Amino acid sequence: MPQDPEDFLVDWERKVEQQTAKTTELSHRMQEVRATAESHGGEAVVTVDHSGGLAGLDLSERAMRLPPAELAATILETSRRAQSRLAERMNDLVTGLYGEGSETANFIGGTYAEQFPRPPEDDEESDRR
Repeated sequence: MPQDPEDFLVDWERKVEQQTAKTTELSHRMQEVRATAESHGGEAVVTVDHSGGLAGLDLSERAMRLPPAELAATILETSRRAQSRLAERMNDLVTGLYGEGSETANFIGGTYAEQFPRPPEDDEESDRR
């Protein structure tokens, strides 16, 4: 039996409101996500915000003794690791909110993973564990 047009509209409106609320919640929660990584030698700790931008940088005394080029490379490598962790955290967030296999979760998680891939040295460490 076909659905009453008024019931259909009420149901559609309810679904739109639920989706809007979920999208608003996701937006707020994404704004709060940060990720941190420490360099392998402990010279630098880098924190990135939800966009992958630098939100914090702590340098140890050891970092101050590195040649400038080596310090710069250490900071960049650590930043990439923090961004990779950000991608993982965002994937966990959207999967938790929308469910495993959701098109929305796959799109957002995939976008972050593509933009902030895992550095090769992190893959090697995972393989050794």
